[in-house]
Amino acid sequence: MGTLTISSDGQLFDPALVDMQIETNLTIEGYVRPNSTSIQYNTQIPVYIRAVSVAKNKVIKSAIIVGNHLTLGKNPGNVLGGTDNLYVYLILVNEPTIANYFVPGTVYRLTDSSNVGTFELEATDSGGNTPPADIPISVNGDPPAPDAPFIGSGAGDTPDIPYEGDFDFNHYFDFSIVTNPASFILGDALAGIRPTIATLQLQVFNAQINEEYGVQIDFSSRNPLGFTLHLDGDLSKHGIPYRMFLGNDEIYNNELNIWRDLLTQSSNVASAQKNVTVLISAVDMVDAAPEGVYQDTVTVIIIPLDTL
Repeated sequence: MGTLTISSDGQLFDPALVDMQIETNLTIEGYVRPNSTSIQYNTQIPVYIRAVSVAKNKVIKSAIIVGNHLTLGKNPGNVLGGTDNLYVYLILVNEPTIANYFVPGTVYRLTDSSNVGTFELEATDSGGNTPPADIPISVNGDPPAPDAPFIGSGAGDTPDIPYEGDFDFNHYFDFSIVTNPASFILGDALAGIRPTIATLQLQVFNAQINEEYGVQIDFSSRNPLGFTLHLDGDLSKHGIPYRMFLGNDEIYNNELNIWRDLLTQSSNVASAQKNVTVLISAVDMVDAAPEGVYQDTVTVIIIPLDTL
């Protein structure tokens, strides 16, 4: 979430976060995998903040931020140990009970209801006084104050929370929509002709020759109940359910599907294309539909198989 860098002349006694006014019910939102076959947007993922203190490239303390006071060193006294800086990493932590719950490559964000709160930073003098005197510390060059925000209050100050996963590889994927017609003929979809609504292209760059690559791909309608065209794209208005196909395989709303067999035999780029087509079987919903334009917005999520 952020880093506190506390600079001194080699001596820093008993630094602490004090007078903290911190929200204890913090949540983030973003795409997650509730199970191995589906993906969904979760708007209430519980998290808490952990402070990790590092001096001389060693972790000297790691603790959950609770209450209104937290010492940043493991033991009383000078925490710097011959260096000039103490780094305190403020980390948002979630402890999911589901393996691979978070999706690598996804950017999460704090929910609007999560007010992280404020803190004051202070240390003590060298310890010669009894009791030692508290010394407020300036934050971001501002005068010491009891209400420095964990997150700035200006527009755009709420940080994105990228999740990269524990993966390091040279190849990378590129996904694009080659063609995307603005509309299709309803009669064709009713007659079983399966009009094409998009042509998708998936490429792997820096691919190894004769090595197979693949992804999990998820399609989700604006309607959480399933693929549905709504009058004027408004979920509260009349809807016409439809079926969607990737290549020759029918796909279902918000379920992960496998797209593999990306292979190259002569270059470092593996590439494949597939058409997305639709069918409409709900003749009764079409017959009862008021006249107008029917729309749906489909979100596509790609997860490389080698990140699982």
